[in-house]
Amino acid sequence: MPIPLHEDCDPDDPYEAFVWALVGLPGPRNSPLLVHPDVLRQWSKHLWDLGFRHYPDEQTKQFHPPARGVTHWLNGAGQWAEKGAVQPAEASAPDVTHLTPDERAYLVQQLRESGELKHLVDPRDLDSNHAQVGTARVSLEEVTDDESR
Repeated sequence: MPIPLHEDCDPDDPYEAFVWALVGLPGPRNSPLLVHPDVLRQWSKHLWDLGFRHYPDEQTKQFHPPARGVTHWLNGAGQWAEKGAVQPAEASAPDVTHLTPDERAYLVQQLRESGELKHLVDPRDLDSNHAQVGTARVSLEEVTDDESR
């Protein structure tokens, strides 16, 4: 479920009119207050019923969603900033299909070193000789049975 933003909420629907304004409310030590969107919808309706309305010309702050990570209501990394403030550029991972083989190998090396790929087995870490050549014992009875057929 994405973070509810002003442009995504219907200002004429009491259940949506203020949901965007209730996202990431400051809490103790400026920690965001994370509240499920269904609860935010109930709070929005409550504010509507109390006569609250939004006056965009008087708004002095705007919400900046997280520049990194999942744009999900549980990601409390977004923040309120002065209206008109430049939003941080959204960070994204590179499309690995556009990387050269050397760049992909370096990326894999970095992921291995950081421990992100520790659940995978690197064939280079395996013993080079898993199978061994040996001789099988054959009983005299088996040889006699094979010759008689």
